[in-house]
Amino acid sequence: MESKSSIVQPIAIAVALLTGLHIGCSKPQTMHTASGVPAAQGEVKATLGANGNTDVSIHVKHLALPSKVAPDATVYVVWIRAIAATDQNVGALRLNSNLEGSLDTVTSHRSFRVSITPEQRSEVDQPTHDPVFTYDVERSK
Repeated sequence: MESKSSIVQPIAIAVALLTGLHIGCSKPQTMHTASGVPAAQGEVKATLGANGNTDVSIHVKHLALPSKVAPDATVYVVWIRAIAATDQNVGALRLNSNLEGSLDTVTSHRSFRVSITPEQRSEVDQPTHDPVFTYDVERSK
């Protein structure tokens, strides 16, 4: 007769693997679009990454050139802000000739807001314009 631990251990491993697959296969979520860019579409996908971090993947399409949204803007900047924290510039979102762009980044936060703003340059310390996209991420695992 098998011991209880020899039965429970494979079940626990199977549950962990299934949970990991569920986290790793989470679907992209539609970002909230500002009224000034009605044709734009954005998605964010947040998954469990290495060392318990959150891998964040952002993809946008049909987004107007930054200068069309804010006259002094040349680039879009992606921001991550944890609860009760300041915005953190995590990189520039550059558009291709089809007005599509993407950015992959990592954060240690599980709950945070992703926003994208038009900016004069990519090395800004805080947003200077209203966001064109926002989404609140709550990673459960």
